Amino acid sequence: MRLDPRTKMVMVICLTSLALMYNTPGQLLLILAVTVALLIIFSFKPGAIWGYLKPFLSLMLFLFIIQSIFSPGNQVLFSVGAVPLLTVEGMIAGASVVLRIIVITAAAMLFTTFSSRDFILGLVQWKVPYELAFMVLIALRFLPVFRDELINVVTAVQLRGVELKKVPWGQKIAMYRRLAFPVVYRTMLKAEQLAVAMEARGFRAFPRRTYLRQLHFRRADYVVMLASAAITILLAVGHFIW
Repeated sequence: MRLDPRTKMVMVICLTSLALMYNTPGQLLLILAVTVALLIIFSFKPGAIWGYLKPFLSLMLFLFIIQSIFSPGNQVLFSVGAVPLLTVEGMIAGASVVLRIIVITAAAMLFTTFSSRDFILGLVQWKVPYELAFMVLIALRFLPVFRDELINVVTAVQLRGVELKKVPWGQKIAMYRRLAFPVVYRTMLKAEQLAVAMEARGFRAFPRRTYLRQLHFRRADYVVMLASAAITILLAVGHFIW
């Protein structure tokens, strides 16, 4: 199915809004199923979702444990003396946090089903300043760059003979904390190189820009946008009323 990039932007906004609004694993799993179905419709390989999420599995597990321990609840599963450490409500809260991250990440992958030029052009035709549209695009493009830098740093550590799977969790967390600096530093270097390239090509040299083509809504775009907005509003109203 071929839709206008702005239609897909509306769909992403609706999916992420629902993901932020719902707090139960069942509801979030339903939204995730809808998101994966949309990715398949737009010819996105479901296996690629795992590739995007795999580097962040340790972080998700850490968030799940933290939320499970520090979220209060009445149904205690494990306690130390009179202090409850693990509750059913805490595990539900931890699962909801992880699923929310997965849903938002999967919804953001809809942006990869059209070109970056169409993304900027769609925002500009929505009267968004070109500079702001470009900043949003760069922020989205730097997420995979940050992921790749993290993979490169972890690979460099493994090539030095460190088997991360055998490292205790306490030492592993300390190691990832030390690896954060080179990852951020290398990402900042890439950002500086991008800024130099933008200045060399005359970014913001003129107050207005011209475009070779224009995006146009079709009937299917109006139908999908109206249906997405209507379903989101109905679900939001039903969530807050019931």
